Amino acid sequence: MRTTLVASLASSFATLLCVLPVPDALAQTGYFTGNTPRPADVWDLPASVTVTRSAPPSSDPLVIPTLYTHLTTDPESRSFEWASLTILNNRSNYGEDVASYSQANKFAEGTSWAGVFEVQDLTGIGGFYGVEIDAFTQGPSAFPGSRGGDRIGLGIVLGRAGYTGPKATIDYGIMLAPTRLDNTEADVNFGVMVFAQCRYACYAMRAGNKMAWEESAQIASKFDPDTGRWGLFNGDKPLFEVDVTTGELRVNGRPVQVTYKD
Repeated sequence: MRTTLVASLASSFATLLCVLPVPDALAQTGYFTGNTPRPADVWDLPASVTVTRSAPPSSDPLVIPTLYTHLTTDPESRSFEWASLTILNNRSNYGEDVASYSQANKFAEGTSWAGVFEVQDLTGIGGFYGVEIDAFTQGPSAFPGSRGGDRIGLGIVLGRAGYTGPKATIDYGIMLAPTRLDNTEADVNFGVMVFAQCRYACYAMRAGNKMAWEESAQIASKFDPDTGRWGLFNGDKPLFEVDVTTGELRVNGRPVQVTYKD
């Protein structure tokens, strides 16, 4: 699991404040102030280029980017036009190096996004990707969970902000929904599709967790590691269970006798 930006920079930033005198920090190389003053909370990192903006009070709901990249292609453009390209050639045997990192620090009630990817298909012809994640390597991996080289195509890490306060709860790890939760806006053919061959399982979860079959999560199935039984539940009431070791069946919490046909 990769160290977060806050954790990795906490010690180095504290050292940086002690080492760099104020004039050197303000005269940072490659710094662009833009049209607003330099924010007081900007980190004086040894970056090649730093671009900042201090958003003033405003009542106008306008989109004002700190850094804006705009690319327009011609109908006959045959080159591969990419509005932004970030490359990391990592030859280090140490550290945790990242090709692209975005962080949103939420200090008020306004909704925050660390990242948004949007595609608007105005033709309805041909395919598109909202987000594509490519993961290429060589050879088989070690056993999953070994932490000696786990290969993860998409990792979602949960925790407490600033590593302080009570245990955090996230409402949805992944949510697939039409805009404004309006079913007349869009639907999907397949919520999740796995074309790859899965060596162990195409879906797995910790024992004791349940798979819900409706949005209240009352009608659900789960494997109970304490009893060794998998079953269908209505809330906490078991409706149908099977012992995965002996094959014993239970209905409404009571064992049933099975008569086999010849």
